Amino acid sequence: VNQLKELIRRIDQPLHEHLQTHGVDYLQFSFRWMNNLLTREIPLPCTIRLWDTYLAESDGFATFQLYVCAAFLLHWRERLILEQDF
Repeated sequence: VNQLKELIRRIDQPLHEHLQTHGVDYLQFSFRWMNNLLTREIPLPCTIRLWDTYLAESDGFATFQLYVCAAFLLHWRERLILEQDF
């Protein structure tokens, strides 16, 4: 969770600051992402493909998962920036 926070801080400082300003703790959303490996967030065919990559990558359950979670945040960036009430 802390690695995700640091990664977002480095690649998208405005998004990171917005989340911090509004008291959003990365643990609130990313724990479920990390714990369930995104199985509850994406459709089953995508989950199977994602898990295939986890198994194919030597450190897939660490680095790759971190970057997938960061990509989720960047994908929803515009909506998150506009949000004021979390």
